[in-house]
Amino acid sequence: MDGFSSTALSSPPLPASDAAVMDGTARRKPQAPPGRPRRFGIAVRITLGLSVMALLVLLIGGVSMSSFRLFRAEVAALSTNTLPEVITSAELHGSLQKLVAQLPQLAAAASTPQRRSIYDGLVTELDSMQLLVARMRGLMKEGDPGAGERDGNVRLLEQTRSTLLILAATVADLNAEVTRQIEYGDRQAEAARALSRLAAAIESMPDTGAWAARIGALMARAAGATQLDHLSRLKGEARSAERTLAELARLSGGAPDPTGQMMSTVQEELFSLLVAPGGLFESAIDRLQARNRAQALTGQAQVLVETVERSTRTLYDSIRDQSAERTDALAALIAERTRTVMVLAGTSLLLAVCVYFFFRRFLSTRLVAMNRAVLARLSGSRQSPHCGIAAAGRPGRADQPVPVDQPVPIPVDGDDEITDIGASIRYFIEEIDRRQQALADNERRFRDLVEGSIQGIVIHRDFHVLYANDSFAAMLGMTVAEVVALPSLLSVVAVTERQALIEGYDRLLENGQSTPRRRIRACRSDGAGLWVELTGRRVDWMDGPAIQAVVVDVTREVEAEHALRQSRDAAERALDELKATQASLIQAEKMASLGQLVAGVAHEVNTPIGITITGASQLQALIGELSDRHTANALKKSDFQRFLSDGMEMASLILSNSTRAANLVQSFKLVAVDQSSDERRPFLLRDYIDELLRSLHPTYKARTALTIDVACPADLELDGYPGALSQILTNLIMNALVHALDPEQPGRIAIAARLLGPDMVELSVGDDGNGIAPDVLPKIFDPFFTTRRGAGGSGLGLHIVYNLVTGRLHGTIGVESRPGEGTRFTLRFPRVTAGA
Repeated sequence: MDGFSSTALSSPPLPASDAAVMDGTARRKPQAPPGRPRRFGIAVRITLGLSVMALLVLLIGGVSMSSFRLFRAEVAALSTNTLPEVITSAELHGSLQKLVAQLPQLAAAASTPQRRSIYDGLVTELDSMQLLVARMRGLMKEGDPGAGERDGNVRLLEQTRSTLLILAATVADLNAEVTRQIEYGDRQAEAARALSRLAAAIESMPDTGAWAARIGALMARAAGATQLDHLSRLKGEARSAERTLAELARLSGGAPDPTGQMMSTVQEELFSLLVAPGGLFESAIDRLQARNRAQALTGQAQVLVETVERSTRTLYDSIRDQSAERTDALAALIAERTRTVMVLAGTSLLLAVCVYFFFRRFLSTRLVAMNRAVLARLSGSRQSPHCGIAAAGRPGRADQPVPVDQPVPIPVDGDDEITDIGASIRYFIEEIDRRQQALADNERRFRDLVEGSIQGIVIHRDFHVLYANDSFAAMLGMTVAEVVALPSLLSVVAVTERQALIEGYDRLLENGQSTPRRRIRACRSDGAGLWVELTGRRVDWMDGPAIQAVVVDVTREVEAEHALRQSRDAAERALDELKATQASLIQAEKMASLGQLVAGVAHEVNTPIGITITGASQLQALIGELSDRHTANALKKSDFQRFLSDGMEMASLILSNSTRAANLVQSFKLVAVDQSSDERRPFLLRDYIDELLRSLHPTYKARTALTIDVACPADLELDGYPGALSQILTNLIMNALVHALDPEQPGRIAIAARLLGPDMVELSVGDDGNGIAPDVLPKIFDPFFTTRRGAGGSGLGLHIVYNLVTGRLHGTIGVESRPGEGTRFTLRFPRVTAGA
């Protein structure tokens, strides 16, 4: 019972006579033996042994610390200088290999993106190599500046750095030449394409005899010359083409018009494509020159890369050899100091063995004998208070077995501190006997107090009763003997409470803290039920942990609480039924609004659908008449043209009215689906308001004097529930049409929206109608409040608006109105609605 747990019971105060006896006993002091001269006591012996061992430990520690400092210095040198130098030189060599692989790719680049990508990679690798060289220089400056090999490595680094600078400039020049080569190649390709287009145009010209043949030969030679790799031959072909073009100019000058004019035009265009600045031959010559320069720069770069590779390889080998030398020296140092420490450790071990046997002879053997005597006393053997003194003069082994039926003496032989300890133990044993007797008397008085308690008290272990008082037994309708004989206390507890009691019992044994009051259902021996309230704590009882519980009968209190709870539940059920009725009325109002929207849209769609059906039937009659004339072979051209004219008119009529009906249905579908669902999605507010007004148009189209103005940014996007917003705007607009505006008089409804900061939207719906009376204004959002009770008003429209704004949209709504001047509803809500 949690385990039938209870508050701690404090011991009752002792009678005055017993307290005086206990106080006098506590004030008694053991008589110290008379002082004796000590020549060589236990403290001196222990101090001497420990001092020798401490000196040896200090010696080992000194050698170890010296070795550790040397080892740490060498390891620091390896980790901060040598090892980073090896790693950096290896990285430098790896970067160089990447550079070697990318140089030919740059020279062979065929497009600007490819050339730019390869060049960026080369620049990155060169910058990385410069950083590695700078890092290597810094590492070498931190090392031993007087080493000859390190000076040679520094010279190699300087040579590598200067070579890398030259290589970077060479790569930049190579990139420029490759850029020019690609640019001239593109210009050459563009000229070749233009030449192909010109050839196609010449083929469509009238036959011009030898002129056309020479033109074709010239274009063929030009196309073949662009593939030449020899610069002199390419320049010769360019000069030959220029001479041929001059001869063709003379031929075209003697030809009559319009053929001569066409020939001159072709000759001039061919001149601009072939030999003019930027033409085919000039682009080919420039591309070939750029390629030759790029090849030369590539060879120069490869020579520089080979130079850098030799330097880095030599540097890597030198650093690796220095690292190997330092590593070998460190290994030799470790081996030497290890041998020294092992020798000192062996010496320490030998000394420890000697100290052990010394302590065993003069200390531990006597303490073991004293411990056996004390254990024998605890197991029940009694001794005379002076039996230890009688044994003081008897020589013999302290660990010699003593018969059980003989008193076990406490050894006090010797002339040191152990003798004083023996005398003190004998005194404490006598004191324990006196205190045990006093404790037995207190226990008897405590039991009398518990037995007479009006609260039920029970002590159990694993729900097996160890003790119970008369009050607890009376609660269960049993005797104390019957309670103790119960197989488990769980048998008198309701089945539903047992698992919780077991868990509480386990927690109480684990943490030992008293449990709070707990109320459970139990049963009496005659089967009657009762409610009890219990608390508990863990106690030590009969050589083991147990649970002490205090139990109080609270049956009457529980019955009173149950009656009160039934009354409260009945009231809550009535409230829930009222809320359900209100919710069903609100839903009916929503459906009525949606039904009104459906009726208006259906009436609006009926007109374009009727026109579409009429046009389709007329078009069908026209097609039938045309088919009859065609069958009778009496179809005339004028009949067919008249059919086309009338058919086109009917098709346009059908298309325009079908489109109108489709737009109406689409707008209704969007608004109706949103109103009947709780889907959340992003949407543009201005477009959604326009769709809503298009759907509501059938309800107010008869009011020709009504104007609805919308002021909303076109890019204002919301992320929320369009169905809720549609229901809000529909109710507010319909509320203005029904209550505020006269159908026969001009009226205006203004819808405006704007951003208030980055995350808040303000939406207002206002009219210039009748306004709201001051005594009505505070009650307009109340459910079932309406000023048109006899005219079909339900009083839920604005209540639904209020609930949607404050609930679904997480916003606020306010209203401003003056009689005769109109009404304005202002909504403020987050642009991104939080999740439900």
